[in-house]
Amino acid sequence: MTTTMTLDGVQIAFDESGTAAPGPALVLLTGWCHDHRYYDRLVDHLLPDHRVIRVSWRGHGPDRTPVPDFGVSEQVTDTIALLDTLGVDTFVPVSHAHGGWVAMDMAEKLGPERVPRLMLVDLIMTRMPPEFRGALRTMQDPGTWQAARLALVDSWLADSSHEVVSHYVNREGGFGYDMWARCCRVIESAYDHWGSPMARMEQLTHPRPVRHVFSHPKIAAYDELHEEFAARHDWFSFTRLDGETHFPALELPAELAREVDDFLR
Repeated sequence: MTTTMTLDGVQIAFDESGTAAPGPALVLLTGWCHDHRYYDRLVDHLLPDHRVIRVSWRGHGPDRTPVPDFGVSEQVTDTIALLDTLGVDTFVPVSHAHGGWVAMDMAEKLGPERVPRLMLVDLIMTRMPPEFRGALRTMQDPGTWQAARLALVDSWLADSSHEVVSHYVNREGGFGYDMWARCCRVIESAYDHWGSPMARMEQLTHPRPVRHVFSHPKIAAYDELHEEFAARHDWFSFTRLDGETHFPALELPAELAREVDDFLR
């Protein structure tokens, strides 16, 4: 059941399931312009072996009233405040897409004692591709944002016809220009500041196990990039899933859950 909690004047929607099983809790973080229901199909595969907290960012809960501007820093602060209130001590973030920037900043802020490892799912690990930057810029224009968003989502869905499409139509449809333009600014800023997620990982004060699980893009050079990075950093691992879309928690929930369990072991 979705619960909305007000923390420092900000409404944060979340749900919690499972029991206080041994080991760290799992904190499921979405990308922008999704809510915690993105993990509906995954969570059943994680229970009853884990305590699972699914978080919706501010402005992403049941109340979609536009909120004042915010970015990664506020997402980090909100999530830590929620977990502190819930009494969650040690946890492993499992983050989809650009929720990964939040997971990495939380790991830096809290250290390996509270965040002993983290899983990133389908995050663009390279420097920002020019075509993606162009899409982000176009979505920040009120005259072109809808067409740009649809083009980007079409590439994410890859002609899928199952639950992934339903998720987009029924849940992402609740976000308007304000939130989409904000997410584009924040994502672009993260790449401009760090260069790439791999460069961000290398700046962690205390390295710890990180795994990237992904389906896209389907090019050999992307796998080679991961292989080279793993060869240089024994704390990094990766798995390519045989998915069609950018949404493995919906498309391949059992496979993703197996990756989570394997990573925790």
